[in-house]
Amino acid sequence: MKNFACSVVFSTLLLFSCGANYSGPEKQYDYSYNNPSDTNDKINGASIVASRGPMDDAVFRQLSSLHVNFICLLPFAYVREGNPTVHYNQFFQWWGEKPEGIASCIKMAKAYNMRVMVKPQLWISDGMYTGHLKFANDEEWKIFEESYSEYLFTMLNVADSMDADWFCLGTELEPFVKERGLFWSSLIDSARKHFSGKLTYAENWDNYESFPHWNKLDAIGINAYFPLSDSLTPSVAELENAWQPHFSKMKSFSEKLNKSVMFTEYGYRSIDYAARTPWESYSDEKVNMIAQKNAYEAFFHTFWNEPWVAGGFFWKWFDANTHSSVPLEKDYSPQEKPAAEVIKKWYGIK
Repeated sequence: MKNFACSVVFSTLLLFSCGANYSGPEKQYDYSYNNPSDTNDKINGASIVASRGPMDDAVFRQLSSLHVNFICLLPFAYVREGNPTVHYNQFFQWWGEKPEGIASCIKMAKAYNMRVMVKPQLWISDGMYTGHLKFANDEEWKIFEESYSEYLFTMLNVADSMDADWFCLGTELEPFVKERGLFWSSLIDSARKHFSGKLTYAENWDNYESFPHWNKLDAIGINAYFPLSDSLTPSVAELENAWQPHFSKMKSFSEKLNKSVMFTEYGYRSIDYAARTPWESYSDEKVNMIAQKNAYEAFFHTFWNEPWVAGGFFWKWFDANTHSSVPLEKDYSPQEKPAAEVIKKWYGIK
């Protein structure tokens, strides 16, 4: 996801800033928990923002009420542009990004009969897009490879020890994958030996066909921030029509590789022009709940009944300790927004 929003700003001295004091619309949503007996194999997933500190199970109760059966955990690491060292499990990081937080969240998810994917991601200083991360020479690349491997396998070992179901080996790292092919092939082989679950990789919507190692993974991971419409509030029908060329391309690619597509991220901000550039985290548009709702409806109607679609993880959900870096009323999270009801409807279909 380009211009990816993160709640932590990486610098020599880290300053944490909370976003809005948004109380949501007047409608109150029912987050009561019903123990799921769902045997549906579709990944009705949610990405959970790493919590600042130890969290209780409230998030899992809330997500269960939306029929979520799969969560994605995001243990971020940090890189300075031009410096090949990956920093993780640091004193300044939030609890939910560290091994102890990941292990605790997996345990809570399992208690709610939810499956889990662990998806390590990099955050580059000054918000640089990970798809632009490159190094000047082979020596720097080798340092980065070693550092990235140490970070990745630390999280993979936590995931395996807690019986996580899926592990994602990276997110939107096009130059790294393209220029260091032998490293990636070896990385996948090593991950197979150390993780008993399934493996994928999350590639950006405009580059998934270029990833050369899908044949070694269990699903085609796509961050689905496709541009669909320049309309302020596009209708569901308009968006469904706009999806068709992307739908056909992904379906053909899935059939060619004989692998399912997993939407490793999908979602929309609740703003005007929500479907124009969905990857833009900070564009200053007005609040528009209907644009977000329509975008979700069109997405589900287009993909969720397709057998070649494994499912996916909407972006994203906050716990009570954590706040968005933009006002929640304009953020991706569907919490206490009409889009949550759309998710509940589609995730509830057996």
